[in-house]
Amino acid sequence: MNDSETTSRRDAGNPVTLAVEQAIRAAARFGNRLIAGSTASIDIGDPEACAHLTSALRRMGARIRPAGADADFVFVERLAEVHDDAAEQSRKPGGGLPALVVGLDGRARSLRGGGAESRIAWAAAGMPVTAMLAEQFGTEVARSGARVGVSLVLEPKTAAFARLLADAGCSVAVFSAVSETDPEIAVELARDERIEVFAPHSAVQGQSAAAVDAEHAAAILDWGPEYLVDDGAHLIRLAHTERTAALSRLRGAAEETTSGVRPVREMAAIGDLRIPVIAVNDARTKTDFDNLIGTGQSCVFAIADVLDGARTVRPYAGIAGSRWAVVGYGPVGRGVARFAAALGAEVVVVERDPVRALAALHDGHEAASRESALPGADVVVSATGVWHTLDTHAMSMLRDGAVAAVAGGIDDEIALDDLRAAGWTEQTVAPSVTSWRPPASNRSREVLVLAGGGGINYTAGEGNPIEVMDLSFATQVAALARLVETAPRPGVHQLSEADERRVANAALAARAGGVDPAPASSRAGGAAQPWRVHRYRERAQAIDPAHDRAADPAADPASETTETL
Repeated sequence: MNDSETTSRRDAGNPVTLAVEQAIRAAARFGNRLIAGSTASIDIGDPEACAHLTSALRRMGARIRPAGADADFVFVERLAEVHDDAAEQSRKPGGGLPALVVGLDGRARSLRGGGAESRIAWAAAGMPVTAMLAEQFGTEVARSGARVGVSLVLEPKTAAFARLLADAGCSVAVFSAVSETDPEIAVELARDERIEVFAPHSAVQGQSAAAVDAEHAAAILDWGPEYLVDDGAHLIRLAHTERTAALSRLRGAAEETTSGVRPVREMAAIGDLRIPVIAVNDARTKTDFDNLIGTGQSCVFAIADVLDGARTVRPYAGIAGSRWAVVGYGPVGRGVARFAAALGAEVVVVERDPVRALAALHDGHEAASRESALPGADVVVSATGVWHTLDTHAMSMLRDGAVAAVAGGIDDEIALDDLRAAGWTEQTVAPSVTSWRPPASNRSREVLVLAGGGGINYTAGEGNPIEVMDLSFATQVAALARLVETAPRPGVHQLSEADERRVANAALAARAGGVDPAPASSRAGGAAQPWRVHRYRERAQAIDPAHDRAADPAADPASETTETL
């Protein structure tokens, strides 16, 4: 056992590490906020708690500020010692969302209200980058008009995004599945006469959910969108199969997810894709933040929130000292491993790609086969976006009391249908916790499946944090602008680096960050020096400027080798 494992074992069940974990989770949950990239001040007298909190926050990517300084998060010993106006006093310079004050006594003070309109307004206040790009996009909409269909998890951030598109002059319709809809938000958004809402306005039970989803999905395509913001390419695929009349008006789509880009690329490869689709998921301002950081944080915290809330079913000692098996080490898997490890988990990665498995080792985790990793895991997280990743064989390997959850995810990533067919029985034992037991010969063993096998962060939580979705939605707006302005041919297209930089620069400005100015011109191919300058010249010679074309792709079309929009 190595030193980190020894430390982790020592922290298992430690009340200080549990209090620190609960405080960090509260900081994220009470305002749907992002830890990575944030600022945090710590005013805690207990040296052990202060050290644990500082270490965990830094490993998650937070920037530590002195006690009393302006910060996004203010951590204190006990919330009762903080004046009522503490959050207002801790606002960041230049505005933005106010600070969240969090105590190690398990309480937090947030200025976000509990009603639907208050939650939407709070999300909108945390999305300055999307607001800026949407305003710029409005000039294009004013010239051409745009009917935009939005298919995303319907919660406060999506509602704020839809309103920003409407403010820009778009006609907007929103679709969301039953399992991905906050009905209170759907009702509030529908009050806006500029926006059509095809999502449940109240709870939908049992078998009727599939019929409701099918009806709403067809209805938004019948509404006649010219552009789609899709999630999982479900509406894109529906338009190409059962609702082909929608293609006569549909001019393009922007796809949000890895699981959606995959089928779209397949459609393009066999010549079945009839519209242009921008792979927003592949943009650096999306994958490097939404998938890696946002989904990583929100899934780990949601798993802990659910287990902590199910204390009557089984004791909860915290993440520190527990063993986590993360299946899949793409951006989502890397993010899950990062945040679980930051809170003291021992992480083993199950990955088929040897390069990614090697990366896991270099990130400080173990890498092993599922036969080796799964039997000893306390928590197993599927992070592949692949159907039946945790099949019957994998679930049969889990020890008694192990927890299985999906990060990000697609339908049936855990093969619950096959478990039922194999004689496993299920019983809901706590909110978002279902006990699954194998056939009678081994009935004493149980596996706890969280959120019905759905994506844990949006099914049992509020989805990804506001700040990271601000980047994703801003990238979506940049993609919509490109579709409107350039009308590309059918196929899958990448967002340009110029658009990525535009989004990132706006986000840096909003977060009080800076970037070194780029030179007035760059060398073709990105060379750091004139190509004629090299180490082994036989004699010194002057460099002829005519041969040193410090040109960018716009000045030298021959240097452009990759097509982007």
